[in-house]
Amino acid sequence: MLSKLITDEDPMHIHKTLGLLTLSNYAFQTVYYVNYGEMYNIDKLIYVHICLHLSSFVFKVLSKRPKEMDKMKMFIWEELRLHSMIFAYRSCFSILYPDFSKAIVFLTMMAADTATHYVGDAEFTTVRGRHERPTKSLGKQAYSVFFSTSQMGATAICSGCFQDSYSKFLTFQTLIPIQTSAFGLTLLRKNIINKTVWQVVYTIELSLVYVWWYYIYRSWYIIPMSVVPYLLRRAGVPKYAIWLLFIIGDDLRNVFMTYMLAYQ
Repeated sequence: MLSKLITDEDPMHIHKTLGLLTLSNYAFQTVYYVNYGEMYNIDKLIYVHICLHLSSFVFKVLSKRPKEMDKMKMFIWEELRLHSMIFAYRSCFSILYPDFSKAIVFLTMMAADTATHYVGDAEFTTVRGRHERPTKSLGKQAYSVFFSTSQMGATAICSGCFQDSYSKFLTFQTLIPIQTSAFGLTLLRKNIINKTVWQVVYTIELSLVYVWWYYIYRSWYIIPMSVVPYLLRRAGVPKYAIWLLFIIGDDLRNVFMTYMLAYQ
């Protein structure tokens, strides 16, 4: 069954090797963190995750997102590949340069918008699909809301806002659903797994980010930090304005905390 993953486009198996190393590093770093409270040499090992996306360009993908055929929707398209790389790099470079995480978040949004402008479709978003055709299924609506709020939560985590200290581990965990999404589509298209299996796996990956937040900070602040930006976005507030306000709020919080500590 796994032989279906062998293609002529990757004759040296570079992409597959990097993918295996990436999955292994997820498991290793998670276990290591639970046991030792820190990550192992992540500033060097993160380059495996960076190189994974560079190696993906050996594959030919669809130029635009499929619109009709269900089977075709499992194919990877150019905008998805670029967005996957851009948002993965948001996590990677925030881990490498946490002091610049807020700027990296804004550069990521700009890069994603640029990719959409040149290779995307204005009728679609990568996460939610076609704008003017909302689903009537309550289950699908719930999935869509959860995926979107989780995307907001990942942005909040990568920015480092409203965190007492920057958690490279939390940022690392946001990489997992990003870097496995394209792989999941490939497994679906090649009938190695079915849609239900992938939905369960992907939902667990997103949910674990919230669990790890609680594990580290012993709070559920990540929930309003995910939901509030989502609601503002649904209300039509530009994303740049949302995250600018988010960062300003964090800066004001830091000033207040410093003031309180100085006068205790």
